[in-house]
Amino acid sequence: MNVRARSRQVGIAACLASALLLAAPYALVSGFDTQLAGYYTAGPVGAGGVALFALLSAVVFASVERGNVDPGTLAGALVVLGSATTLFSALWWLSVEPTTMFGEYRWLEHHATAVTVVSLPVPLCAGVYARELLA
Repeated sequence: MNVRARSRQVGIAACLASALLLAAPYALVSGFDTQLAGYYTAGPVGAGGVALFALLSAVVFASVERGNVDPGTLAGALVVLGSATTLFSALWWLSVEPTTMFGEYRWLEHHATAVTVVSLPVPLCAGVYARELLA
């Protein structure tokens, strides 16, 4: 098994899963526009920042083997981006305050936690990829 290639694939999948999971309330929650906006903007960067870092990490994971930039530099950037994705996700999770919206949509109580858990493989895969690349 090629650990380097597999860590890239799993990293890309984790990034995209994090971004898609973040978008789930937009598709499933209706009638709570103001509360949903507050939910997504909680924390220092909000869910938008988490999505930005997750998608940027996916792009870097996908392009690191292209050869346009030094792969070692991009591997280091991936470790930082992956760590920032999970850190910002955890900060967002800890900043979300319960609202009346959670009464009707009980699964939202666990949504931010799930986003954080799904983002955990991103820095792990980035670290494994960097180790394999630089070894």
